[in-house]
Amino acid sequence: MQDLLVPLLLLLFIVIAIGVAVYNMKQVAKLRKQLEESQNETRALVQNLRNETHAMGSGSIGVGQRLREVEKKLNQAMERQVELEQKDPGSLPYTYAIRLVEMGASAKDLVDNCGLARVEADLISLVHSEIKRKGFQARDIT
Repeated sequence: MQDLLVPLLLLLFIVIAIGVAVYNMKQVAKLRKQLEESQNETRALVQNLRNETHAMGSGSIGVGQRLREVEKKLNQAMERQVELEQKDPGSLPYTYAIRLVEMGASAKDLVDNCGLARVEADLISLVHSEIKRKGFQARDIT
């Protein structure tokens, strides 16, 4: 009986070893499948991030171009305004009067030096005093 026991134990050990090996192979296959799924999910996320980054970059380029266009139009409008101010001889006394008021001239000084009516000189002085009180300068408003 002992002669039979050793081969039986050996056979039992081999069967158990084969069972453990088969179980481990199934576990390895399962883990490989999970790893592959995880890698595919990661690749998809990376691709989505690339697409979003590309979209944001394209959008910011468009915004930058629009901003340059707006700046260009603003500069053109400012140049046009300066041209109109220079062409309109009627605005020169007012521009000069504003500068004088900024330097502290009174309404009487404006009447004497700019040829303005007393009402106009008073109005310019009043507007300038309000502007000065609020902390602006005349060039900020025009």
